[in-house]
Amino acid sequence: MKTTTISFIAAAGLLLLNSCKDRTIPESEIMTVVSVKAESVFQGNIEKRISFNGKTIYLKKNIVVSPIAGYIVRSEAKYGEEVKREDVLFEIQTKESKVLGADGTISGKMGTVYVAAPSEGFINELSVNETGGYVIEGGELCTIVNNNDLIVQLNVPYEYNSILSTGKKCRIILPDNSAMDGFINRILPHIDEVNQTQSVLIRPENHKRIPENLNLTIIFIQEEHKQTTLVSRTSLMANETQTEFWVMKIINDSLAVRIPVLKGIENDSITEIKSPMLNINDLIISEGAYGLPDSSVVKIVQ
Repeated sequence: MKTTTISFIAAAGLLLLNSCKDRTIPESEIMTVVSVKAESVFQGNIEKRISFNGKTIYLKKNIVVSPIAGYIVRSEAKYGEEVKREDVLFEIQTKESKVLGADGTISGKMGTVYVAAPSEGFINELSVNETGGYVIEGGELCTIVNNNDLIVQLNVPYEYNSILSTGKKCRIILPDNSAMDGFINRILPHIDEVNQTQSVLIRPENHKRIPENLNLTIIFIQEEHKQTTLVSRTSLMANETQTEFWVMKIINDSLAVRIPVLKGIENDSITEIKSPMLNINDLIISEGAYGLPDSSVVKIVQ
């Protein structure tokens, strides 16, 4: 009986040893290490901006007309040329004076009128470009515009009326990507009936030569938060409906934990985190977090 018991125990031990020896760990039990890139949480300022399309116009246009009916005997006006106030642009001779002069009865400049520039600027329209032509009294000769009277006009949907006020600063972006500062010069008390937009006039703060009818982009700061918690925009994850947001925070240098967050202002590169309070220099996954489960093991790479 004793011999049988010993044999049974030996056989059971041998069977247990073999089963332990042959057992392998399933792949599902092996924890995958994911390579990610990480960035630190930081503090800074962030702005919410809004942009509108605008067009340049000249508010003041001085139309030069002929004070008499007569013939153009001299023209000093050239299209695109800058002129000063009182510069002589045209010399006009009456029909009667021209006839008398041809008969030799009258000489000199009697019956001749000099037309001078009423203001400084440049000639942007020229109706008479050669001598010998006849003009009627009040006939248009040219138009002078002043470089300093350039305005940018934009039509703003009335829903944004609350962010606009006279004197408010803005940024003017030209088609060549150059920029200049400006401010709201005037908000016109008129609404376009069809589009429900209001005309706003922007005054550039420098005197850079800009042509009329140029399409521009005007940027206003709608909201600004200073010294707030920020992360890179690529760090913020969201569900398909954009109703839930989270970041993957790295703890103990290797464990990625999902942290639900409430986002604030965001721009092209950074996002404000309003809650929960993240610590400065906390590591957040910036690349590789998409589809990553909570409590994943990660490896930070450069």
